[in-house]
Amino acid sequence: MRFSAVMFLALAAIPFTSQSDTLVRYEGDSSERTPVFEPGGPWVLYWYTQSDNSLPKTFELRLYRVDSGEYLGTVIQQRIIANGKKLFEDAGSYQVDVVAGNLDWTLVISEIGEEKAAQLIRESKGQPTIADSAQQYANQVAEDNFESWRPVDDQTLLLFAADESHGFRVTFDAPCKGLSEATALTFVSAGVSSDGDLYDSIMLDDGIYCEFARVVPTIFD
Repeated sequence: MRFSAVMFLALAAIPFTSQSDTLVRYEGDSSERTPVFEPGGPWVLYWYTQSDNSLPKTFELRLYRVDSGEYLGTVIQQRIIANGKKLFEDAGSYQVDVVAGNLDWTLVISEIGEEKAAQLIRESKGQPTIADSAQQYANQVAEDNFESWRPVDDQTLLLFAADESHGFRVTFDAPCKGLSEATALTFVSAGVSSDGDLYDSIMLDDGIYCEFARVVPTIFD
């Protein structure tokens, strides 16, 4: 199977099932302001974009705190098709202004635990612990290191290099429900390396988001 993605249409707030505590998911193909969402602790905003045309792209996310009306700034501004994520530490009531042109987009808002938030903060400051670095190395894979994929079941995903004899075995701490039947996956970027984008999670075509627990280089028979 090759990489594929899902065409996202009208703006909607959709219950979202994942391995993390996801509050809500929004989808659209034009500029919109999201409904209010209220994380109770540290949270991550994930964004996914895609397009089937060659027209110039616009994508910008502007964050507002609803209770005070404060404009908190621009989260991302890009002119290409790309995925990403950003950590926010404070609970509260928020809305996001989406400025979008000639692309389809999805936003996912997920609450995370204090321990995971602390790890992300250390990494963003360039101060990861040895355990942080070991975990990061063990649960990411570079875009250029594989070309196709095949699920074994809901807890295991195989990634194949061009020769199909080498690749990676990806496992999940909890079953990624629906993976075994998946025909399309969106690979979610954790950053950029010399080998291209680094992926640390996937999103299924029905909106289920699953983080990699372990990525093991593998030789296939």
